[in-house]
Amino acid sequence: MTTSAEQRIQLPAREDFCTAMAQLATGVAVITTNGPDGPVGCTANAVLSLSTEPPALLVSLASNGRTVRFAREHGGFAVNILSWQQRPLIDRFARLPANERFVGVGHRDEMNCPVLEGTAATVVCRLDQATPALDHTLLIGAALWTSYDPAAQALVLYQRHEHVLTE
Repeated sequence: MTTSAEQRIQLPAREDFCTAMAQLATGVAVITTNGPDGPVGCTANAVLSLSTEPPALLVSLASNGRTVRFAREHGGFAVNILSWQQRPLIDRFARLPANERFVGVGHRDEMNCPVLEGTAATVVCRLDQATPALDHTLLIGAALWTSYDPAAQALVLYQRHEHVLTE
């Protein structure tokens, strides 16, 4: 049931909301897990370090996506933080059909999760919680394994464009 105050609020148009949020610079990751037919994954920028004691991450993914479904079934996922050199993977893992996303993309198994080669950093997580939140699911994962490349150039999205961070 809505109150009269809620009924008077005009929500922003989707495009206006997305444009406003594009003003927030963010890193980009590919979330990967195993499915019954091999690795699955999708692009995400709603990723954050949730805790350091114990080390844990939070990832927000569309609830109707394959990656969420298989992360739940598999019980884990990997957060592959993309480097500047990997910027083509943003669209590949966001737009290509699921069965084409890993074609020609170097990856290996770590802790029973597919991890991408050449990332700025990767964290493999055990899925501890999967909580619905509006049209997304919040995956909370306990970090089990990490890797990082201190020489990697960070990939950042800002105003809907890719940018590189350098010293």
